Parts: sequence; C-alpha cells; structure tokens
Amino acid sequence: MSSIRSMMVFDTSIDAGTFARSCKEWGVDTPSIHPGFLEDDQMVRALDAQGLRSWLNLPVFCAPKYLERHPDAYAITSLGRRAAQDWLHFVCPSRDDYLDSAIVGLRRHLARLSPEVVSLDFIRHFVFWERVALDGLSAGIEDGCYCPVCLSRFEHECGETIDRKDPAAHLRRQLLQPWANWKCRRILDVAERMFAEIRTLAPSVALAVQTLPWRESDLDGAIRTRAGQDVPALARLAAIVAPMAFTQMLGQTTRWKEQLLAHVRASTGKPVCSYVQAGALSPDSAITPEQFDSELALARDSEPAAIMVFGYEQLAAIPEKAAILQKHFRP
Repeated sequence: MSSIRSMMVFDTSIDAGTFARSCKEWGVDTPSIHPGFLEDDQMVRALDAQGLRSWLNLPVFCAPKYLERHPDAYAITSLGRRAAQDWLHFVCPSRDDYLDSAIVGLRRHLARLSPEVVSLDFIRHFVFWERVALDGLSAGIEDGCYCPVCLSRFEHECGETIDRKDPAAHLRRQLLQPWANWKCRRILDVAERMFAEIRTLAPSVALAVQTLPWRESDLDGAIRTRAGQDVPALARLAAIVAPMAFTQMLGQTTRWKEQLLAHVRASTGKPVCSYVQAGALSPDSAITPEQFDSELALARDSEPAAIMVFGYEQLAAIPEKAAILQKHFRP
C-alpha cells in the first residue's frame, strides 16, 4: 500500500480553491486541515471538486479561542503561570466541561466533513517541546498542569497529599512516578473518549495520534513525566502514530529521525507518519531546496504510512520547492 501523501495548512484566510488545486497539481492526495477550516463549506467543497480525500487534525488541548472565553480553564505550569507561550495556549486536561464542548465540536466537524484520517494533536499535558533541546536536562522543562483541579484529582485518585506552596517541586522530588502515571492515564482517558466518539460517527476512518519526538529514554523520561504521553498505550487506540520529528526545528539530522521512527514502530507495532519540513520557522535559519529534496527522498524510501509536509504556506511562497514536492509525490 502506498503512503498517504499529505500536507498541513494553517492559514484559514487562504483561498480554498487555490489550495485544493495546488494539492492536486503537486500530488498531495489527503491534505491535512484543522477545524478552523470547517466554519463554512468552502474548504469541503474545494477538496471535493478536486477529488481529494481529507485528514482532519484535531488540536485537542491547544484551544486559544476557547480560552479567550474561559480563561479560568488555562493549564497552570510548573512555574505557577498560565500555559501560554506564543501561539501555544493550553487548556487544563482535567476540565470535563471543556471536553464536553470539544465532543460537541467534533460532532459538528464530522457532520460537515467525511475525512479519510482523523488525528488527535496536542493530546498531552502542556510542554513547549519545540524549544526543548534533546541533549538538555529535564529539570529545566516547564510543564503543566499544576492547577487545583489537577492536584485535587491526583490526590483523590492516588491517595497522596501535595504541598501546595510549590507543588511542582514536591511532585518532582517525592512523587515523580505516581504523578507521571496519573498524567499518562488522564491523557489516555481523554484519547479513548475522543476516539470512541470518532468511531461512532465515522466507523471507517483511520485514526492517528500525534506524539512528541522523544523516546522514553530521552530527557530522563520527560515524555511521560512532563508531557503525560504513554506512546505504546496511545498507539493501541490508533492505526497510525505520528511523532513530530522535525529535523530542522530541533537541530537534528535525518539519521536521528530514521532512528526515532524505527523506535516508535518497534515499541508500538504500528506504522508511522514521517514529517518533512518545507520551510524553517525561524528567520535565523533556512531549509534549502536541496535539503527539502533529500528529506523527501528519504521519507519515500522508508515507506511510512503517511508523509506529512509542513506546510502549504511555505510551499506556496517558493515555487522551486513546490516543484520538488511534485517530483516526489507525482513521479
């Protein structure tokens, strides 16, 4: 079976028709869109007109619009502040009222779109992993959530008492593993609920889960203790695992990515999605056409379940890279 050829798009102000035609021309068969494109029918109609499938990516706990209306629902970080950094605004994972609203939104989205794939993104506790050096120390990672709701739930479920003066320090010093296990269970519970709803609404859809690009051995096990992701357990709920393995963003090599994806395949028994950056996110660095070409070739050779290009906005601005994508996606 050939890999799904996908591409992420974020800017909801783009012309949907132009986007869909570009996807068709470049060989993208299953573009990845987020719920912001489902406020009306323009994107759905544009994709249908080009005979394209769709990949719905759900940003579970990253919900800036919800937090504008419900600021009390912000996750609280280990530094005692709201979980808000740049574009990343995180809801506390223990807020059941938020999850209820997310399920209502999910039902609305799947009434409008019939996707080939649905993925859960930001299905974790707050961590701005893009700024975490893989060769650094876990002690310096700011994570969440340490709000009264999460702390009370942990105490009730685990029979422990937390020092509320500095809960993060107390938990890390004395209760790290019970805290990590509780964080992972909470995320798994949410994933189970959302995937069960998706299966009910769209029984034939392929389910995917986005995970941090960290092994269990990286950063002293921070994928569990900080992010609350038990990747093998999450993978049991899904057909595809999508580690966010961006080489340029993390200052890593393609060899690192190959090893990470191989590790995830081996530890979960599930096929993986391979991400390829088209453009750098920092003005201080760049991804050359040659680098983009090489990484696409390596991704194709590894035969993943899906290749996800990140993203449309960069390719639309650089015709040379769009031509490279077309070469690989429409050989």
